[in-house]
Amino acid sequence: MTPGVSIVIPSWNGLELLKRFLPSVIAAVTHYSQQFNCPTEIVIIDDGSVDETVEWLPAQGFVGARSDAQSPPRPVSPSPFLPALRLIRNETNRGFGPTCNRGFEAATYPLVFLLNNDVEVELNAIAPLVENFADASVFAAHCRVFDLESGREVGTGKLGSFDRGFIRVHRSYVSVATTTDEEAATNQRARLYSMFASGGSAMFDREKFLEIGGFDSLLAPIYWEDVDISYRAWKRGLSVIYEPRSVVHHRVSSTMRKVNQSKVRRMQQRHRLIYHWVNLHDGALMRSHIAWVALLSLTAPLRLQPSFLLSVASALKKLPQIRKRRLEEKRAAQRTDRDVFEIFASLEQRANVFAYDKDAELEATRPEQRR
Repeated sequence: MTPGVSIVIPSWNGLELLKRFLPSVIAAVTHYSQQFNCPTEIVIIDDGSVDETVEWLPAQGFVGARSDAQSPPRPVSPSPFLPALRLIRNETNRGFGPTCNRGFEAATYPLVFLLNNDVEVELNAIAPLVENFADASVFAAHCRVFDLESGREVGTGKLGSFDRGFIRVHRSYVSVATTTDEEAATNQRARLYSMFASGGSAMFDREKFLEIGGFDSLLAPIYWEDVDISYRAWKRGLSVIYEPRSVVHHRVSSTMRKVNQSKVRRMQQRHRLIYHWVNLHDGALMRSHIAWVALLSLTAPLRLQPSFLLSVASALKKLPQIRKRRLEEKRAAQRTDRDVFEIFASLEQRANVFAYDKDAELEATRPEQRR
């Protein structure tokens, strides 16, 4: 039986984005419901917006609680082939991670497709994501993403490794056509693993997401929470999949363009450090990480990056909570850090995988070969 799907969209002052992008989401969800005769819903969590989002959505058919104190209603759909439309409102701005967690808790169905409010979804994007969850070990599956404005491919598979004191998560890859029938058959059976599933366009197993603990409050209000929960899933013996058949188009960082960019960079670096201090358990790798952080701290003024010192100081203030979370994750781990990195080292050696660090390298490949 094809499972029902909940689409969860966090939104903060996103009225104009919802007007632009929500129709594509409704069309894709309706198409999936009609194709497989299964229930769906769209849950928008407004994160304390001061625009007219919570006035506009009810006029579009969204029904729901108006405040944190009210329990969200269960979905009601006018037709089995149309998604139920639900609105949940945070009275105050909580940030991306806490708002997404509230959406997962409120979601009705076993699979949650988490989307940014600035993502345009292609009509057939949902079903290929769902197919991956026939394997009980799959935690998440993420889309292939194109930049809406430039048309460039900006979201592909992500490789994991350790280098110069840090876990590397942003080296990318695409699947390419192979030359022999034998290679093609082998590659068709092999999964396209990914280091993390982006919180802006990925589907998650709701039960596993909640069991792991959702997006970590240490990383509130935003940044690195999707990398963190994906790595926690990998360490627990689960897997994250890149699904190139599911395509979306993203207007990158539409919401965060409104925020002070110096503050954003400090927050990103702080959360990157917290991610390592919670999740990196290998003794030798952790010593390497500490040495590199010390070196980068000493040289920060010379590199004209004094903000790095502010990020380190801010992360150190959270050491008591970090120690607690680190112990919890060490107890839950079923894979070592090196086990995870080996999965991606093996993936990169496959004939149908083209790995790259810069977009220019990807552009050099022939588009008809990429998948």
